[in-house]
Amino acid sequence: MSNYKVQVDNSCLNFLKGLEKYNNSLHSQICDTIKEICSNPFKSKYKKLEESERDFRARSGNYRIVYFVSNGTVFITKIGQRKNVYKMPPGCPKLSKKKLMSLH
Repeated sequence: MSNYKVQVDNSCLNFLKGLEKYNNSLHSQICDTIKEICSNPFKSKYKKLEESERDFRARSGNYRIVYFVSNGTVFITKIGQRKNVYKMPPGCPKLSKKKLMSLH
């Protein structure tokens, strides 16, 4: 199966950079899931969101990655904790260093 290109929302990219600096294990976990999505974004374990025509979600521990696919590109629109990611607007929340270090 061919790999898809990936496009990550800027706020999600900043969130991942903060995780890399302060919580490397969570950063690695989420990045591994993104790589897996890019190899096959339509795996049966990735669920289509009920309230959306195009969006899918992937589990990564207690985090969810919301994305859609268009023209051979996976667009990552949200990354967040499972309890509130679906209520969030597109993107990722800005978190303080203390909050980033406490995420697990």
